[in-house]
Amino acid sequence: MTLRTNLARLQRLPVAARLKLANLLTSGVVIFLAGFLLLGVQVYLSGTALLEQTRTEAEMTGENLSAAMVFDDRKSGTDILASLKAFTNVVHATVRMQDGTLFATYHRSGLPETIAPPLAQETYTLTLTRLRVAKSIEFHGQKLGTIQLETELVAAYRRIAWYVLLVSIIMFTSLYLAHVVLARLQRFVTEPLLALAKTSQTISHQGDFSIRAEVNAADDIGLLAGAFNTMLDRIEKRESELENEINERKHVERKLDRLAHFDSVTGLHNRYFFNDRLSAVVARAQKQNERAVVMFLDLDNFKTVNDTLGHATGDELLRVVAERLRGCLRFGDTISRIGGDEFAMILENVTSSQIGERIAEKCLEALSGVIHVEQNEIYISGSIGISTCPDDAIDMHALLKFADTAMYYAKSAGKNTYRLFTNSMQGDAQKRFLMNGNLRRALEREEFVLHYQPQIDLTTGKIVGVEALLRWSHPDLGIISPLDFIPVAEETGLIIPIGTWVLQAACRQLKMWHDQGMLHLRMAINLSGRQLKEDNFVRVVLDIISATGVRPDSIELELTESMLMEVGEHTIDKLKALRAAGILLAIDDFGTGYSSMSYLKRFPINTLKVDRSFVCDLPDNLQDVAITKAIISMAHSLDLHVVAEGIETSAQEALLISHGCNSGQGFHYSKPVPASQIAILLAAETEPAAGYSSLMPAA
Repeated sequence: MTLRTNLARLQRLPVAARLKLANLLTSGVVIFLAGFLLLGVQVYLSGTALLEQTRTEAEMTGENLSAAMVFDDRKSGTDILASLKAFTNVVHATVRMQDGTLFATYHRSGLPETIAPPLAQETYTLTLTRLRVAKSIEFHGQKLGTIQLETELVAAYRRIAWYVLLVSIIMFTSLYLAHVVLARLQRFVTEPLLALAKTSQTISHQGDFSIRAEVNAADDIGLLAGAFNTMLDRIEKRESELENEINERKHVERKLDRLAHFDSVTGLHNRYFFNDRLSAVVARAQKQNERAVVMFLDLDNFKTVNDTLGHATGDELLRVVAERLRGCLRFGDTISRIGGDEFAMILENVTSSQIGERIAEKCLEALSGVIHVEQNEIYISGSIGISTCPDDAIDMHALLKFADTAMYYAKSAGKNTYRLFTNSMQGDAQKRFLMNGNLRRALEREEFVLHYQPQIDLTTGKIVGVEALLRWSHPDLGIISPLDFIPVAEETGLIIPIGTWVLQAACRQLKMWHDQGMLHLRMAINLSGRQLKEDNFVRVVLDIISATGVRPDSIELELTESMLMEVGEHTIDKLKALRAAGILLAIDDFGTGYSSMSYLKRFPINTLKVDRSFVCDLPDNLQDVAITKAIISMAHSLDLHVVAEGIETSAQEALLISHGCNSGQGFHYSKPVPASQIAILLAAETEPAAGYSSLMPAA
């Protein structure tokens, strides 16, 4: 733990202190090693010098003793050894004869007289306190004996001690000088580093990456400072890019948020915002016992504007409509565009549903005025459905569904009006839902059949054609009237495959009659507006006629006035293409819509069919007589064939003949019958007495 603590403390020291400590430690180690080596050398040299000195003393003394030993003069030998007292380091001396006998000894005054054990000649021993040297004594090449000197090491230790002291003084002085020099020199290194650190700290505190390090050194630190400044340049650039990216992302987020909650065309809130708002309003209405109204508005015939004038004009029309509807609401109410030409409104905290009715009337009135878009005068209307919370439902989805159902009833009532949701509508909606499911399976199960109603030439009384009428023979519900399932088929788009089937079946039947010799028969087939809007409609009709082999001029396609009101130039081109192929075109239910001479002039029509509503009260209703006469006269002036529908009496037939009506159909001649009955009716033409009425089926 102590080592870790010390390391942690060292890491907390400033760079300058750690750098100085490292340098001092390095210098100290170097100086210590150098001093230690010098001390070792000094000890070695001192020991060597002492050894050489002792050997020299022994050799000199041995030479002096050689004569005394030759003459065996032990007293002279002792005196000669006594001269060793001049050498303060010599403490003992022993001279032995060649045979090992003791010749003379010397002991320094004050020391005990001891006889050291003999050493081999020319050798020495060293202990911590004494050095013993053995030297042979020779005379004229003859060995006389051995002298052995023993010296103290105190003087040598004293010299070494003084040397150690001197070296230590030199070492510490060197360390101090190194410290002083490093203290001055390190500023050349630490000051630029401190400048970098200070700059970094300032940048960290202020968050300003435009600050730069001011370091002018041309060495590695200068390179470091340059790299540091370059890094700051990149960081500053990246920070600027990041800031721009963040701002752009915020802008995109705001844009996405607007796209998520607002309609890009009208600027109104969109379906997602409307659903969130309606959910909150319903929850508050339940909690605070309030009433809220949901209004669903669908523009009438808006697709005609898009098809005729283009989508740009349609978008501008939607913006004007949105502005007018917004002006009809109270402060705090919500309006959203939730579909192509569909708008929904929430009226909060209303006292009764009558407030919804009043606002619906204001909306319809606001839409009734002419709208000018790019030099075009456009008249638009809307159909509105109204549901109330909690009277009708306390669930937002149910409220929307009920308002949509009520809007559907407003459409069915002739458009440009509003309807309040009632419980009976829910039952009708359920019936339509079940009808939709059954319709989808009717084609697969071949439940559809065609009945044919004869068309009579009023001049000759002969059958000249038939009108194909669709019937649905349900296995459980029996025969279902077209009035019940055709509107559902129109709404769901199933009228497209159903209409194709009708056209195929009618053409095949007509081809069979022609093959049986009834070449004069003509087939009238009703079209749906949805069929006419299909891009490949003309191709489908021509392919069916080609596949069945029927003559094109024996086929008459019937269109209603309301269908012609909604067509654009593209649809007129389709009608012209059909007419160019030889197919006949008729206007059904003429007089009940918005017909005018200009429409009859624009469309390549062959036949007008007078609606049964004008025929049923003939000849008693003078107004119907006048209208019928005018229609027939106008048609003849335009060189059009006239067919009267709904003839039920001889008086009606007689009046129509008197005014020049070309053909007629109705119960007076025959109800719609299966194909097999047409042959019977044709046979009746050869038996005038029988008449059509006697052959008409009972049902």
